[in-house]
Amino acid sequence: MNTRKVGKLCIAILVITGLGLGAAQAKELRSASAAPPKSPWGKFTDAFVAKVAEVSGGKLTITHFPGSQLGDEQTTIRQIVRGRLDMGLFSNTATSLVVPEFGLLASPYAFNNAAQADCVADKYLLDTYGDAMDTGGVKVLAFIEIGQQIIMAKNLIKTPADLRGVKIRTAPTKTDTLYMQGAGGNAIPLGTTDSMPALKTGTVDAVTWPTIYGIAVGYHKEAPKVTVTNHVHQIGTYVISKKTWDALSSEEQGWLEEASSVFIGLRAAARGAEAALLKKITTEEGGGAEVYYPNEAEMAAWKEVAPVVQPQIVSELGGSAEATWATIVEAKQNCL
Repeated sequence: MNTRKVGKLCIAILVITGLGLGAAQAKELRSASAAPPKSPWGKFTDAFVAKVAEVSGGKLTITHFPGSQLGDEQTTIRQIVRGRLDMGLFSNTATSLVVPEFGLLASPYAFNNAAQADCVADKYLLDTYGDAMDTGGVKVLAFIEIGQQIIMAKNLIKTPADLRGVKIRTAPTKTDTLYMQGAGGNAIPLGTTDSMPALKTGTVDAVTWPTIYGIAVGYHKEAPKVTVTNHVHQIGTYVISKKTWDALSSEEQGWLEEASSVFIGLRAAARGAEAALLKKITTEEGGGAEVYYPNEAEMAAWKEVAPVVQPQIVSELGGSAEATWATIVEAKQNCL
């Protein structure tokens, strides 16, 4: 081989090697959620992914798998805890698998209004749950607006009296299940993948779901009598595996923390989507559901159940639930 050919070969090797080193410098993380890609959560996760790429100059990228592509919430959050999956967006229900006391935030009528819930989330939740999350194997990047929980049923339910004896799907948590039992329902806790089949086969006659998710996956078509109880204001999380987090450099951690600020905008988007979807499903195109807003006396009946079951919720969660609930109550008072 002559000198010129050797020189060209060396240059080619250097170019290829250089490209390989450049590719190796880029780090990819995998993210998952149950949220449909076109939902507010899907759109804001996409914005987060784009922001990470922007602030890192492409050195850190995230591939997101929406719509339960990698499994339901219970499966994927356990994978994150084990370090088999890097990160994801989760409801209060799934987050409670890591820290059971997180479920207290989904206590019935826990917050007076959305502003109070936002204040508690912004000022107090990291101090309240941060250490427990670390111990559980995850780090919280953002507290996420999931929205209000409502009832979808085959027959109209106006008050707790109408719920007596009704087989109602609840989130597989103490809070939702004990509240619906206290209201008189035959509560049947079910996860995401089991709930729709149960409704279609008559195993349950009603379901509770956050408004957006429940409508997005079509529960109002099987249970067209929708009652806007708003009995739970769900706060969820966007978390990263502690194993993944600890393996990142401080610069990489900073990029993720900076990008996570985009989720603040999810609050207005989710609340606007709730109102729009509840209006849309009453149309023929939207499914022709009946949306019922309880009057003042009916809402009072729903709210009266909450303080009755709350001590039981705290007791059954056990652990540090009593102290945590006291912290939440104090935070609420500071956010009046």
